[in-house]
Amino acid sequence: MEKGFEEGFVVAVADGVATVRVGRHAECSSCGACGAARQAVVEARDDIGAKAGDHVRFTVPEHSVVLGSLIVFAVPVALALVLGVCGALVEGGGTVANGTLGGLVGAAVGLAIGGGIVRWFDRRAAAQQPRIVEILSS
Repeated sequence: MEKGFEEGFVVAVADGVATVRVGRHAECSSCGACGAARQAVVEARDDIGAKAGDHVRFTVPEHSVVLGSLIVFAVPVALALVLGVCGALVEGGGTVANGTLGGLVGAAVGLAIGGGIVRWFDRRAAAQQPRIVEILSS
């Protein structure tokens, strides 16, 4: 897994997690995913004792944003669609038009399975949380 490095200023630290204010980059100008106009805030594990006001460098898993978006949005919708069609086909005897209830049940099952995958990914992603690796200045 590749990691990139970012820099920012610690805003607060609580229970080993630092809130770090990060200036936006050129890549951020067309995205807008975080909703921050000029600066984003990141929570990073603090194992080295950073304090509020410190300028720090932290690691960021490169794939986390794209993969996270794909899993959170696309997987549940795709599973709902596929299982909804399968449920409609099973109930409708091979035609989707006659299988309304089966389609609804299949879609609900697909969303539930997708939700489970999202929860699993969320637990796994917590281990991939950004981590402060260096205090550049206090």
